[in-house]
Amino acid sequence: MKRYFPLVAGIIGIVAMFALLPLFETAQPRGVRLTRAQAAAIADRAASQRGIPVARAWSNIVWTSSSFVEKELERDPKQRRRAADDPVIGPRLGAYKINYYRRGVEKWNPYGYVAVSGRTGEVLSARLRQNVEDRGAALTEATLRPRADAFVQSRTFPGAPSPHFEQARPTVQRNRTDWVFRYRVPSAFPIGNVVPYLNVFFEGDRFSGWELAEEYADGHAFKQDNVGDVGMTFVKFIVMLVGLLVLLVMFLKKYHAGEVGVGTGTFLFAVTIVLAVAFCITIAPSASQGSQFGSIDAQQTSWALIGFMMLFIHLPLAVLVFLGWSVGESYARERWGERLASFDALLRRDPFNATVGRSILHGLLLAPAAAAAALLVGAIPLLLGMAHAGLGDGSQMILYLGGPVAVLLASAFDSILYSIVGILFVLAFSSRRRALPVGILTAIVVITVSGSLAEVPVAPIGPRVLFGWGGIAAIVAIFLLSDLLTTVVALFEATIIAGALPLLAVARGDLFSQMMVVLAVPLLLMAAYAMTAMMTKREVVYSYEDLAPHVKRIVERERVKAEIDAANRIQAALLPFDAPLVAGATVASHYRAATEIGGDYFDFLPQATGEVGIAFGDVSGHGLTSGIVMAMAKAALLVQVDHDPSPRVVMNVLNDIVIKTAPKRIMMTFFFGLLDPTTQQLRFSSAGHLDPYVYRADGRKLESLSSWGFPLGVRRRDPFREHVVEFLPGDRLVLYSDGLIEAVDDDGEPFGFDRFEQVLRDSGHLAADDIKKTLLNTIRKFTRNRPPEDDQTLVVVSFEEPASGALARFAVEERIEQVH
Repeated sequence: MKRYFPLVAGIIGIVAMFALLPLFETAQPRGVRLTRAQAAAIADRAASQRGIPVARAWSNIVWTSSSFVEKELERDPKQRRRAADDPVIGPRLGAYKINYYRRGVEKWNPYGYVAVSGRTGEVLSARLRQNVEDRGAALTEATLRPRADAFVQSRTFPGAPSPHFEQARPTVQRNRTDWVFRYRVPSAFPIGNVVPYLNVFFEGDRFSGWELAEEYADGHAFKQDNVGDVGMTFVKFIVMLVGLLVLLVMFLKKYHAGEVGVGTGTFLFAVTIVLAVAFCITIAPSASQGSQFGSIDAQQTSWALIGFMMLFIHLPLAVLVFLGWSVGESYARERWGERLASFDALLRRDPFNATVGRSILHGLLLAPAAAAAALLVGAIPLLLGMAHAGLGDGSQMILYLGGPVAVLLASAFDSILYSIVGILFVLAFSSRRRALPVGILTAIVVITVSGSLAEVPVAPIGPRVLFGWGGIAAIVAIFLLSDLLTTVVALFEATIIAGALPLLAVARGDLFSQMMVVLAVPLLLMAAYAMTAMMTKREVVYSYEDLAPHVKRIVERERVKAEIDAANRIQAALLPFDAPLVAGATVASHYRAATEIGGDYFDFLPQATGEVGIAFGDVSGHGLTSGIVMAMAKAALLVQVDHDPSPRVVMNVLNDIVIKTAPKRIMMTFFFGLLDPTTQQLRFSSAGHLDPYVYRADGRKLESLSSWGFPLGVRRRDPFREHVVEFLPGDRLVLYSDGLIEAVDDDGEPFGFDRFEQVLRDSGHLAADDIKKTLLNTIRKFTRNRPPEDDQTLVVVSFEEPASGALARFAVEERIEQVH
């Protein structure tokens, strides 16, 4: 079933898309046939007839529609469909507008414009505009009205079949008077308070053209609601800048550690820059319409817009791709290396193999499912009445900006950007932190807010963003189920489908053919390539030698980390889990390693005689070697105490073991004692370990158990000595490692014995656990929470009552437990 899953998902996605598509078609210009190039050719002929010097002009082409009518019909899909066939309203719902500008002159003074119907190719508006300074006559309405009426009666105007004169409006210029004659167009189609007009223009005594227009019957102005669009633009910039800052910090950290490479990231940066330049050049002429860049002509405005988009949008996004790959790949190599195999093959210029072919084919098959998911979630606000169908970014790119090529370039750019930054980096990083669910949610939210990929044509912007996560969630699922190349291909195709399919469903004629060729041919070529590559049956299998140097460092680091983690778990098992139960006494302990593996050791070893063995050791240094020596010493100790637990014998045996097995220059200080609860006496022997402290309740004095000797591992030495110490109620025994004494502050000053002893004098009357907390808190404040440079170990034994009374109480408690 897994083998056929992409095919099944693709078929289901195609069925779902066509089932949901009618919900999103209503705002599309139904029956549009002309391509942008065809409309421009028609407009050039009409412009020349109006006296516009087309050969000397710089032109751009945009898509225009009546904002008045669109606003009235946006909430009524049925009426919106009917409006396309109305002779008055239909032509006003979609036309190409070609603007002609003077070269070298401010763009606010164009030659004129022509509007061409996208359905029929008829000229809907054509107007020549003279300079304000041009001279002309100052004629009256009575003089020009007959000429205007004659022009209106001379032909049939698309969108204005039966115009009736309503009024004339003059505009007095410095050297002439311009007139607009307004003809009201009767319409039975319900468009609320909107009144359609046909305007006829004269500049001085020269007829300058006509256009279709609309107004509200009560005369109030049309209000464009674009606050949400402006707000989302700021949000996108903020997301981009925050992403750049976060990724830059992470990149510098990993680059310093030698965990990232720049070769592949640089290549991806170059690819995105090329795509961005091509995209900007494609859309800049149309996108510059209405742009303000100072007192420059329209063509220079277009170039200035290219520079602005590259500098402030696409260049930062290309840097995001570079950083996202460098950091994301570093994290992905640790756990998800197989997800990069096919993508790596492309980057290594080894693309013709079954691994790459399979990923591309799976991406193509899964893309319809992702597009269907986008439409499915996007349909929710339509069905709930929270939003209405809009033109959509895909249709605007095709009609308004640059044609189907613009959709291809934008989809390619976005598929690289969001697959690498929004999915690879975010999910790999969160998985590394064991927070993959949080990463999935973050990826969906960030891409939905900042991107326009796999976006459905829904308006206004609030519901579109709120319900724009369907396709992104599907793409994230594709990545988790497959690999990065599959994700890039699926995202590329899904973005094309979601953006272009609503317009493709209503397009006809040459526009439909152009869209099919430009959008479908790349997908068919990828499918053919994928199947041919799969026929090679050659899989991409990388050996260790094939990996990049920084990847080898990551692999080696992970191998060492895994070994250290295993050693850390073993060492944790060597330390006691709980304090022993000692009649008349309580025990508290603390252990903190300076590195992953510590060299300190302590343990409590209950004996069959009732005594409790207390072992305390410190291997020179810290790290893996010290931890191994410590583990070896514990193993020898466990064997020896079962045979003969006498402290002096234990020391002799451990010394021989360390001499024979430990590396040179590795020594171990050690303390071992047997505490007899019946007498509260401690027999002990020490091998160079720091002298334990005894706090005497009688007189609140502090004394050290001096037992000088060489550490374990020294061949020439004096015999070990055995000592005995007795304790009374209120006394305390404190064993510690030098990591506590040598803890330093920011100035490098050690905590020292004097401070350590003073804390014991001040807190010696407290219980064992309270003494431990007081000592550790005091050292922590002194060092200002600096991480320790050596292992820190502490054991405190507090003698609370006489041994005889404690033993009697223990015996009674045992009998009670046996009865129950």
